[in-house]
Amino acid sequence: MTSGAAESTTIQEALDMYVRSLKSGGKSKGKSSKSDEPIDHKALYQFVQYFSPETPLQKLSPSDIGSYAEHVNGEGHDPGATSQLQSVKKFLEYAKKSEDITEENLSRYVRIRKSRARQGATVVSSESQPIELTSEGHEQLVQQRTRLMAESATLVEEIRRARADGDVTENSPLDAAREEQGRVEARIQEITATLEKSVIIDEGQARDSKVVKIGARVEVKDLNSGREPNTYTLVNKTEANPLDKRISDDSPMGKALMGKRVGQKLKVETPRGTQNYEVVSIA
Repeated sequence: MTSGAAESTTIQEALDMYVRSLKSGGKSKGKSSKSDEPIDHKALYQFVQYFSPETPLQKLSPSDIGSYAEHVNGEGHDPGATSQLQSVKKFLEYAKKSEDITEENLSRYVRIRKSRARQGATVVSSESQPIELTSEGHEQLVQQRTRLMAESATLVEEIRRARADGDVTENSPLDAAREEQGRVEARIQEITATLEKSVIIDEGQARDSKVVKIGARVEVKDLNSGREPNTYTLVNKTEANPLDKRISDDSPMGKALMGKRVGQKLKVETPRGTQNYEVVSIA
């Protein structure tokens, strides 16, 4: 590829070349390096959208790549961050070594954090666990994803217009739109992953159950204060809303309630100290 062509090659064009190369057996510059690894389209799509598809790949700096890696790594709690960044790293390696699209090997600046220490081989990955949702919670997530996808499309257009303004070295509107678009895309991916693993529970069955489970409406009496009982609906943390008295099964109260029967007492540790409750009814 000529230097002029390389300078004008956009991120999207470079990605298209990369995907075609993988599908054709990885042939480039007379070499063949066929890989049987699946293409992580989601990871690569998010990378492209973060910087805007029409951005020349040559214009990305090491600090740009480093900032993106930090964005994906976040606080280190996302088990998918490592594989996502590995996919981006391979793409950037291709851009330099196979096509000379970039002057520098930007893959060197994709910093992949080491995963948190494993607690042992018996630990079950949370990714393999189904997520129980109420029908209402499932529908809310679907609607939220639809809204975010529309918002993402709007932000992509804002990024395009901001880049068209000229000098992007100190382009605050571009930086703000890019950052927001990255957050929106991350949330879309999170919702999509949740929906893919979701199981809609039978709320009628949950309410008829003799023990507290997700989807059940539980009447609980505060034994410390003696006040009138409160009624809570136990839900997955993705649809929890304390204002509506929909509490997460992962919260201190939710954990204490799970599996309890009518008449059983429970203790909940709170900033105010130990609170004592009794299950009055399950409906």
